[in-house]
Amino acid sequence: MGPGAVGATLAGAFAASGAEVCLLGRPGPHLDVIAAQGLLLLGRETEGGRGVEVRHRFPTASDADRLPVPDLAVVCVKSQYLLPAARGIRTWVEHGVDVLVVANGVPWWLPSTAERAGEDAVLRSVDPDGELLRLLPAERVMSGVAHFSSAVEGPGRVRHLSGDRLIIGDPQGGISDRVHRCAAALSAGPVRPEPSTDIRRDIWEKLLGNVNLNPVSALTGATVLDILDDPDVRQVCAAMLDETAAVGRALGIESAVTADDRLDIARKLGAFRTSMLQDADRGRPLELDAIVGAVRELARRTGVPSPSLDAVHGLLALRERVRRHGEPSGS
Repeated sequence: MGPGAVGATLAGAFAASGAEVCLLGRPGPHLDVIAAQGLLLLGRETEGGRGVEVRHRFPTASDADRLPVPDLAVVCVKSQYLLPAARGIRTWVEHGVDVLVVANGVPWWLPSTAERAGEDAVLRSVDPDGELLRLLPAERVMSGVAHFSSAVEGPGRVRHLSGDRLIIGDPQGGISDRVHRCAAALSAGPVRPEPSTDIRRDIWEKLLGNVNLNPVSALTGATVLDILDDPDVRQVCAAMLDETAAVGRALGIESAVTADDRLDIARKLGAFRTSMLQDADRGRPLELDAIVGAVRELARRTGVPSPSLDAVHGLLALRERVRRHGEPSGS
């Protein structure tokens, strides 16, 4: 569900491993071309030339009722679209279908699995009314952390750019039979599955790289290289990472990643434009609540100060309100 860059790459990986794959997506040119001509997947480029090109013919639909009930539903949508996605596959969930959600940011189920997150099991910044938690409680889902990069080059055309890791785990820890089955279904594809005994730690460690560079790039329009070559801005990014790490520790999620180490790794990737900056350039809604807002909410619940997160979140949220409405509210 959501055959964009990540979803299409995973669809191809499942198909390469022998699975029967269907695609569920929003109506539009991308889905139309896939339905009419197939999904063209372009493999990673190698030193010897271009990567392998494969065209897959997948059944497609924009309504889950038009597809057979699957063994596994793989949901690959931005966090702000998770609730309508969950509503769209409600019937599948009621049939007991396994669900794997691959998304950035703090997952809606996290407070329900963390004893130190307070009495409220609902993460209000991403799931205000708790509907998402009711539709997809922690025990009904697996979470995936994608450590690969792909891009939609045009309708029906997706290129796998770099990386090959997909970490898969259960919110409540351990490695269940469903995680093993999901990993086995990716055994031969171009994406390498890694079952995890602590998916919360894996999610949080990826968040440490997204919580600062994504919003700062969307706010400034700068590439990651520009951001990290500016000492003052790098200091802001380091402070945001340190605050996020402190929130994780307060929740019982430990990580050995330091700010300098994480930012140095990001700098080696060069002058790339983050996904949030790309969404900002295209006028799309941003994953601000899941990537930054949720950390701020958990900081308040655990009593962790978050001044840098608060400042960047406030500035970018105001920028988005001005962009959407054309002028600041109250002016």
